Amino acid sequence: ARRGGGAGGGAAGGGASATAESAQALAAGGAVALGTIAHDLIMTPMDVCKQRMQLSAGGSPGVYACACTILQQEGARAFWLSYPTTLLMNLPYALLMGSANERLRQLFAPDGDPSMGAYFAAGAGAGALAGGLTNPLDVVKTRLQTQHLVAAPLVAAPPPAAAHAA
Repeated sequence: ARRGGGAGGGAAGGGASATAESAQALAAGGAVALGTIAHDLIMTPMDVCKQRMQLSAGGSPGVYACACTILQQEGARAFWLSYPTTLLMNLPYALLMGSANERLRQLFAPDGDPSMGAYFAAGAGAGALAGGLTNPLDVVKTRLQTQHLVAAPLVAAPPPAAAHAA
């Protein structure tokens, strides 16, 4: 059931309802953000290994070997070097995602009983909003996780006209 303003609620009831719905949306975003802090503390080292394995030229024999190599060559600090940036990216994402998802569900289902379509639309809209706004931070995080890798020089492909002329 919908919280706030009852039947025939006037302007005061509607305002209180909107405030309660906004507070509920912010609380949902805050809850998601708290979970993100714990999640990222565990997942950041795994993400570092994943990024390194994806960018290694010769491939890696596995996550364990990759982690051991990082630990031996760079120390434990390398696993959490990107943690502050990860939080700077993921906390706004979590707050935006959780709050927007809650608020969109309230908008799509004013009666308080969202349909499956309302859930999907709210999730898609919230994900698009949060992802679009926080993507630049993800690029910075990836650069921090892979900054030790030296980029191989790129060989420029011949222009299309030159390729056909040969």
